[in-house]
Amino acid sequence: MENSKGGFSGKRLGNVDDYLKRIIDQGEVAGAGAMIIRHGEEAYKKSFGFQDLEHRVPMDNETIYRIYSMSKTFTIVTAMTLYEKGLFKLHDPIGEFIPAFKDVKVAAHDERGQLRIVDAKSPITFEHLFTMTSGIPYPGADSYSARAAAEAHGRLKGELTTMKAVEAMAGIPLCFHPGEYWMYGFSHDVLGALIEALSGKTLGVYMKEAVLEPLALRDTAFFVPGEKRSRLAKAYEWTEAGLKEKTDLDPVSQNAPAFESGGGGLNSTLRDIGRYGLMLLGNGKLDGERILSRKTLELIRRNHIVPAQRLAQFGFPSIAGYGYGLGVRTMMDTALAGLNGSPGEWAWDGMLGTWYCVDPAEDMVAVFLIQRYPGANENLPKRFAQTVYGAIDD
Repeated sequence: MENSKGGFSGKRLGNVDDYLKRIIDQGEVAGAGAMIIRHGEEAYKKSFGFQDLEHRVPMDNETIYRIYSMSKTFTIVTAMTLYEKGLFKLHDPIGEFIPAFKDVKVAAHDERGQLRIVDAKSPITFEHLFTMTSGIPYPGADSYSARAAAEAHGRLKGELTTMKAVEAMAGIPLCFHPGEYWMYGFSHDVLGALIEALSGKTLGVYMKEAVLEPLALRDTAFFVPGEKRSRLAKAYEWTEAGLKEKTDLDPVSQNAPAFESGGGGLNSTLRDIGRYGLMLLGNGKLDGERILSRKTLELIRRNHIVPAQRLAQFGFPSIAGYGYGLGVRTMMDTALAGLNGSPGEWAWDGMLGTWYCVDPAEDMVAVFLIQRYPGANENLPKRFAQTVYGAIDD
């Protein structure tokens, strides 16, 4: 039956149904949920498949997902509530607030490729953290700095608090001089520790007070308590032989963890992300609660990256055609993106394929949630977006 809610064709929204069912039937994912809100109307909210394949527990609209790097946008907004209080400027050196970051070093290579540890040409600022131009890597194996970061965190073992995790990174040489390049890394976790330093509260407590509670986001947190555990979706790894449960991820705590990752630690639901997106779409306000001003949201979503900082579309095929704002992608060239979307569409995604967008031009929020590793962020969310934009009928 045809439905024009939100300016969509009900018939063409059937393409969204078909797409979600297809990626489940083809074994791409165990389950999926999606939500679309346009012109203030909830035009679509459905879930398909399973949150637990072994026990055949259906995915439903109350399922809780690990949203990983989608957490970054929550951390950005939380930090900007402190910016609006005048507690920091974007160009302030972060060493003024976390002394461990004074006099940082850089892992440089000379013309013969030999490693040299040198003084950073300039201090790391808040803007460098927001825009991922700080040179701070994720702990890993991709570079000298990333390996050193992994070793530093390994030495902390059970003592990994938010501040200790960040202070350990301060002793690691940066991958490049602050501001030289864009590199996805630990920057927003450092921002989480700065929120603690500025607010005098843990990241989770201050985020709850400043953002989550005012918006009535009842299922968004750095942990999932016991009474909600049955709603937590399992993560599945895609292999050519089929899906298998991904068991080597950090477990989701039942209580507030000592290390609250501002870069990737939140769990949430379709409803909560939809409401959060509506606040962003509403220029910082929802249901009479103002979280940020319109002018601050304009600053967040505008592009802050210059061409010299870009390295092959930031290393992510999924954001070809986008610029980068304060912790968010921002659409600049729909042709380069190959997407039937809008200039100015913005938001971010997560490691397990979770994705959402805020589109001011279409007065729309769209949410796509799966729990798959690798997330296929350059493929699965984009195909979902194509079906959403293809259903617009006004």
